[in-house]
Amino acid sequence: MIQYNMDFLIAGLIFLLILFVHFVRYKQLTGISGKLFWIFIIGAALCSISDLVSCMLIQKRNPAYNSLIIGVTTFLYLMEVLIPYVFYGLIQILRYCEHKMKKRNIMLGMIPVIFMESLVILNIFHGQFFYCNTNGEYLYGPWYLMIYVYTFFFVVIAMYNFIFHQDEYGKNELRAVWEFVVVGFVCTAIEAVYSQYLLTEFGLIIGIFIVFWTLYNPQTVVDSLTGVFAKGYLNQWIPEQMKRGQKFHVLQISIWKLKQVNKLYGNSVGDKLLIDVADELNQITEGNYIFRIHGNQFLIFSMSQADYEKTKQEVMELFQTPFDIGDEMIDFPATICGITDAEELVDNDMMLAYLEYLILLKPKSDKTTLIENSETTRQGFLYEQSVKKYMNTAIEDDLFEVYYQPLYSVKDGHYVTMEALSRLKHPTLGMIPPDIFINLAEKNGQIIELGKLQFRRICRFMKSHTALMKQIGSIKINLSPLELLKTGYSQELFKIINELELPYSWFQFEVTETVATEYSASLGMVVDGLTAAGIRLCLDDFGSGYANLNTVMRLPFSTIKLDRSLLFDICNDEKRAQFYQSVVETFRKMNYHIVSEGVETREEMELISRWGVDMIQGYYFSKPLPDKFNADRDDVCFCKWGTIGKGLT
Repeated sequence: MIQYNMDFLIAGLIFLLILFVHFVRYKQLTGISGKLFWIFIIGAALCSISDLVSCMLIQKRNPAYNSLIIGVTTFLYLMEVLIPYVFYGLIQILRYCEHKMKKRNIMLGMIPVIFMESLVILNIFHGQFFYCNTNGEYLYGPWYLMIYVYTFFFVVIAMYNFIFHQDEYGKNELRAVWEFVVVGFVCTAIEAVYSQYLLTEFGLIIGIFIVFWTLYNPQTVVDSLTGVFAKGYLNQWIPEQMKRGQKFHVLQISIWKLKQVNKLYGNSVGDKLLIDVADELNQITEGNYIFRIHGNQFLIFSMSQADYEKTKQEVMELFQTPFDIGDEMIDFPATICGITDAEELVDNDMMLAYLEYLILLKPKSDKTTLIENSETTRQGFLYEQSVKKYMNTAIEDDLFEVYYQPLYSVKDGHYVTMEALSRLKHPTLGMIPPDIFINLAEKNGQIIELGKLQFRRICRFMKSHTALMKQIGSIKINLSPLELLKTGYSQELFKIINELELPYSWFQFEVTETVATEYSASLGMVVDGLTAAGIRLCLDDFGSGYANLNTVMRLPFSTIKLDRSLLFDICNDEKRAQFYQSVVETFRKMNYHIVSEGVETREEMELISRWGVDMIQGYYFSKPLPDKFNADRDDVCFCKWGTIGKGLT
């Protein structure tokens, strides 16, 4: 039987050796849980080695080895007492709770450890756990089962943590530790009942393998290309630092030319450049706290302000110098975003969102630029996050509103249509700019649901103001690129229109330049379906992006809205005025209706009126109005809508 047990121990040691070699080949985990797991591996190895040596000595049954057997077995028992506590400490570290709570629990766990370690040491004198008789036989004492009771004690604590504190662990942590507990419990229970089967150490090693492959496998937490930490480990490392109360600062490096390099020189050159960048960053930071979170993005963490400033300066110098790829030097500019006191951002998702917010503050450039957080940028970010949080409630409870801005006909001398505009009012922040909540809705996958809610609201407005609709003819409704290009979305809009029995001619869909420049066969089919139903299309914000006449003519637009940016200083700048006039003349010759957006002054209105625009939209005539304007009276003359017409009646 002893030989059988020795075989298990040898097999377990081989497993540990493989794990050890695999573990040390890769970048070591820098967090406290990684270091504790390393101690766990060493403890398991010492347990197995001492158990194997003890078995070999016991097998000889020689009284001359009694003292040696007692010494080795005492060391084994000391390690077996320590291992459950190390595991207990590990699961406490993995908990997403306050550092003070973790520290308190770990300190309390030391009490039974100190007690049992003392009893094991005293066993040399009293022999209550184990002893050797004069014939060299190894025998168990009456206290032998206390070791197993002690182990089960920590197992019970572990089970308590997982049952009553599941929300304080990640999914992987829960799975790994539960599997470890089950394997360890079964093996220890077998050995407790059948003492001739020494399975505790073997079960411990199997459990360590489970934890390793689930939580600490370097292949999952280390980037295979560059050798720095991967994003997967970031999700574990940051919460650990925050729960410890550790202050840290972070730099994000975003390399803009990577796609260009891959296209011009091949992916192998791009990979080599990334490896070179990682090597340089390792030298700057001495290999600590570097993460590759995307193909072209790295994060560097510093634990002090002085180290942060030093790292920032050296990183800036690095990306201001061309990289050598053998035959030539390549400029590899980067945008570097810095956040001091990043631990104040609560969690890693918030931190990454803030970095993304910072990077959008400056456009991509051929030069390396630095963007650091300030009180203003942080407040702007927190404002956006508050809006993001409120969006879920707003969509669920349909809290968005629709405002309507009239369009003035130059020829007819009165309002002839209006544009529906989404609005959102926060209970404490007030009115939220549409650019903010619409962009958030698009990024968070909420734009489709929001679009349908608003479209249904507009349709209800039309249904309840039929006299008004007969006067103005239609309402302009904005469609985002995601709405327009979503399969089946137009059919859902048709369904709402049909439910309320509304004429299709009452609808004009405004499409941005972005959609026009991304023309595809699928887009063409959607557009054809809309126009076939009698819905007219309007190109919105012409002049704000990259649309040209070719892209405009691809789609059946009836109306072109000139972006308000084209109006800038046209009353004082002759070249700007000439350009605006030429655009109007060109589109008029192509039989498009022309709308001028953003008109705010009488001088602008009179100037563009002479140039032949069909309609004018802007604050000069009216701000967007809530749907409770006096159009609730269906007999109201639309040209006298409210009190806003400046000399129009």
